[in-house]
Amino acid sequence: MKHSKNHNDDSQSVKLIRKSNNLVEGKYRFDIWEMRVFTKMLTMIFPDDEDFKEYRIYLKDVIDEFNLTTDRQAYKLLKAGAVKLMKKEIKVVRDTEEGEKEFLTYIAVGLDSFTSKSQGSYIDISFHPKMKPFLLQLQTQFLMYDVRNVLQLQSSFSVRIYELLKQYERIGRRTFTLTELKETLAVADKYPLYANFKQRVILKAQEDLENYTDIRFTFEEDKKGKAVHSLVFYIYSNKTVVEERKQPEEEEEIPSTDIANNQIYDKLKEYQGVNLKTVKEWIEKYSLNYVAERIDMLKRQQSNGTVINNPMGYLQKLMQQDVLFYPQVIESKKVVIDVTEQNLRLQSIKYHEKSLEDLRINYYEQQNEIIKAYFEENPTVKEELLESLKFGYDYNRQLSVSENLQRDSFKALLNAKVREHYPHLFKELDETFKRQEITIKQALRSLGWAG
Repeated sequence: MKHSKNHNDDSQSVKLIRKSNNLVEGKYRFDIWEMRVFTKMLTMIFPDDEDFKEYRIYLKDVIDEFNLTTDRQAYKLLKAGAVKLMKKEIKVVRDTEEGEKEFLTYIAVGLDSFTSKSQGSYIDISFHPKMKPFLLQLQTQFLMYDVRNVLQLQSSFSVRIYELLKQYERIGRRTFTLTELKETLAVADKYPLYANFKQRVILKAQEDLENYTDIRFTFEEDKKGKAVHSLVFYIYSNKTVVEERKQPEEEEEIPSTDIANNQIYDKLKEYQGVNLKTVKEWIEKYSLNYVAERIDMLKRQQSNGTVINNPMGYLQKLMQQDVLFYPQVIESKKVVIDVTEQNLRLQSIKYHEKSLEDLRINYYEQQNEIIKAYFEENPTVKEELLESLKFGYDYNRQLSVSENLQRDSFKALLNAKVREHYPHLFKELDETFKRQEITIKQALRSLGWAG
């Protein structure tokens, strides 16, 4: 098995975590060291990876990235976290052709630990193969976020709540019954009393997210009688943290010595024509994340069999494109890209057309998520709308309500009714979609697209 090494990466560079929504909502509980090992492993997966690798995790990297104190216990705790992680199972519900299915899978396999005079202490570990659907080749229905949001969190519950709320950031609100939330966090046995759960989990997460992440929240307790039945979370952008992160990128000069050691330069140094001056100019003009995205796209094309004769010239063109998407794998065929204006124009048109298609698919998926969340919080509204549609031409009286809801035409009709009666729910989504659609179409028309 190949190693995926990450030693000496710049801990301040942008690393994105991607995991399926099903995994985010899975039922499991980690301690903080298990969570750190798991998080570090997630940052070592690339979007185009088709299989897991053996991930080499250096103690020094974990200490640097999570801002921990160096002591003799650190390696012991890291290794113990990895050992415990291998014994942990995650319970995940997945949608399949036969309907919803519950999966129970182990998380990690193949742990080895080493201490090297030259490299220090490290462990080699990999994900269990059954984790593939939740972490690899994710195209839709997944959560992606900057790992810096969770590096400073000292509670694994705060990490979980961050992810659960981050999923609904665009909607701005998420409701859990108390039972449902405790089951998701696997803490029903640990905090049977609500007062303890509120103090140790909810209020702690509220404080942590306020201090360290790009979102924050308030919450309301919905009671049945005297007992708390459910919690309504209101999710907001945490502008203080977001602005603090922008500051270094926009105002601080990045020394060449730092660039030489960071992840960006390391990814490019194999190419002819790369130099520190060009890399520095890109990072200063755009941002680390912007540059990293375009390098990621170049690497993906190469790994899919595309031959790019002048990678640095091609990258320069990509830097000028505001909107990107990851093209699908081209099977059984090698494509040679000459960096000429004509070929780049045709490639760009294809990319942007696919980007437009993906944007529309994502738009409808998010619309469905908004409607689903609204119905969960307002079941009577759903019942009233369904009742009004039962006498329409598209309702099949031979089928049950749930069976009708499985039909695309009827589902589309219901969604249209929701949009008609509650247009305010989609205002932000529609504005964002329109803005992004205009940007992509402008880019296409500048390339001579006639669509």
